[in-house]
Amino acid sequence: MIALDNGFQEVVGIVAEAEAAGRRLALALGYDVVYSGELAPSLPAPFLGPSDEDKVERGCEVLIAHPDIRRGAIRLLSYAGEPAALMRDGAQPWDTGGIFDINIRALDDIETLHQALGRAGHRAFAPITNWQFGALSVREVVENDADGLCIALMQRVSPPLQGYDGVGGNASWVFNSTQVVTDFAQARALFVDHLGWVPVQETEGFAGNAGGINCMGLPLSLAEQIPMRIGIYQAQGRMEGSVEIVSFGCTGHDFSQSRPPMRGWAALRFPVSDIDGFAKAMVAGGCEIVESGRVEWAPYGSAELVAAVTPWGARLEGLRLG
Repeated sequence: MIALDNGFQEVVGIVAEAEAAGRRLALALGYDVVYSGELAPSLPAPFLGPSDEDKVERGCEVLIAHPDIRRGAIRLLSYAGEPAALMRDGAQPWDTGGIFDINIRALDDIETLHQALGRAGHRAFAPITNWQFGALSVREVVENDADGLCIALMQRVSPPLQGYDGVGGNASWVFNSTQVVTDFAQARALFVDHLGWVPVQETEGFAGNAGGINCMGLPLSLAEQIPMRIGIYQAQGRMEGSVEIVSFGCTGHDFSQSRPPMRGWAALRFPVSDIDGFAKAMVAGGCEIVESGRVEWAPYGSAELVAAVTPWGARLEGLRLG
């Protein structure tokens, strides 16, 4: 299902071996392999990897998605030869730059889903945490793998989760993605003032609950003292295909200059009806247009693409099929 002007359709990751990584994640999450094939020659340039034509032909992409909801999918790309370095190599969750994670709901049991991701090669920054997120009470764990694919699992405690009737399995589709930024006001202005998106939720507080408990791996003795600001935005004001920005009141490393084809979460893809308007809004918000033109968006068909990189190094792509 392609949802126009209603959040991202998929998140793109670059990994060492797309087929192997896709199988592992699909098994852990209960997803289907929707598409698998060689990299299309018309892919955006940064995703073609090495310039040698033979290597490009041997590269591959794998698309996995929830069997009941085809949006919120995960696309993995890999290339022949030695894998590239990580985009957020050595990064901690509070370090800025690029796309930090994707969010998936544990619909029944977060422990079981966490263990399944552990078998797939993920390792958590902190134990599963009971977390007060504004008005929401959740259980959350944030974990990363050797390719830099960071995934946050969340299980709603209260109020009761709504909107997932008919969605089977233990893992939801990817409903949100987080970017850690230095300048919160600048990032918020891009989404709200220029793109015209609606705030889903905005909170301010500290990085740790009572006793410093947190899911980001911050020291318990410090987390209660570190300010944290969170905003979630989406074109229709829904937490589905939404973008979350987080800023911490502490200084970390900055990975805003890291780019594909380095490994990790590389892009969010937004189907849009007005691609020229998308491009103009991104430029007005301080982003750089790094690519435009027609691409093959397998398995959906040919699409017009505009790719923009935010001042904090996140690649957001607008696509229009047909």
